[in-house]
Amino acid sequence: MNKKELYQFVGNRIREERKKRKLTQKQLGEKIGVKHNTISSWESGVNAPEQNAIFQIAEALNIKVDDLFPNKKTEENYLDRINALTDSDLDVKDMYFLQQLIEKTLSLDEEEREKFIESIKFTVEFYEKQRNN
Repeated sequence: MNKKELYQFVGNRIREERKKRKLTQKQLGEKIGVKHNTISSWESGVNAPEQNAIFQIAEALNIKVDDLFPNKKTEENYLDRINALTDSDLDVKDMYFLQQLIEKTLSLDEEEREKFIESIKFTVEFYEKQRNN
C-alpha cells in the first residue's frame, strides 16, 4: 500500500467511525480542536492527520488507534504505520521506545491509563519548562 492509498484508507475509516457515532465533521473537529474542513481533507485522503491528531481522533471516536489502519502483519507496529503518514525522522531505538509506551498505555485499564498518560504529560511539560529556561 502506497502513501496515497494509506491516506485514503485512514480517511475512510475516520468517516465510517464518525458516521457510526452520528457526528458531523464539525462536531468531530470541535472534539479534537480542528476545523471541519481539516476533517474533510483527512476523510477524502487529500491530507493525513499528524500523530497527535490520530490519537485524538481515536479517543474522540472511542476506538483504538489500530482501528484506523489496515490489518497488516503482526510485525508491523503502530509507529511504522504512523511514521508512513508523518515522515518522522525517529531512529529505530526511539520508535521502539514509543511503541512500548503505546503498548503499555493500551494494556492498562481506563483509570490506570489516565494516571499513566498524566505522568507522561507531566514529564513533557517539565521538559518544556526546563528547555525554555
